[in-house]
Amino acid sequence: MIRDFRGLEATVLNTPAWAPAANSPARAARTLSFAALAIISFAFLAGCSGGTSQSVSTAVKDSSSAVATARIALRQDMEGKLTRAAASTSLDDELKEIQTSRSTILTLSPATQGDRETQKQALDVLDQCAAGFATARAALAANDGGTPALSDGDKALADAQDALKQLKDKVGDK
Repeated sequence: MIRDFRGLEATVLNTPAWAPAANSPARAARTLSFAALAIISFAFLAGCSGGTSQSVSTAVKDSSSAVATARIALRQDMEGKLTRAAASTSLDDELKEIQTSRSTILTLSPATQGDRETQKQALDVLDQCAAGFATARAALAANDGGTPALSDGDKALADAQDALKQLKDKVGDK
């Protein structure tokens, strides 16, 4: 405990405002935090050696959710329970999720031939999903029962959902 205010004033004036005193609890906590962060980072990087399957598994989960949400919006539009604008916005938002998953898979650097094949298959499936979204969006834009019909959009998304399920069965739940 400091009893001399002049001594405290000298310590405060000679120490930068951002730097805690040499033996302060704040400095010890910060050092411990940095050490913990380094250990967690190392553990994360060490666990990513099988990163391709794990990344594909995550992309499949995210994409499956996006396709399921898009199908719900499309069906609600077909039943007259959702406006075209709301369904279109939902499809656009979920397509962004597919594109994000595709970008993640595209940036992987697979180390083995098996991982490269998994990456290629995942990209093909995500391209199929994007094509399903394109069909569904075109059906919504037709707005008059033209071609493609809303049922065609739903079928394209259902096919994408099936392809995602097959990919999930291959890579498993990581």
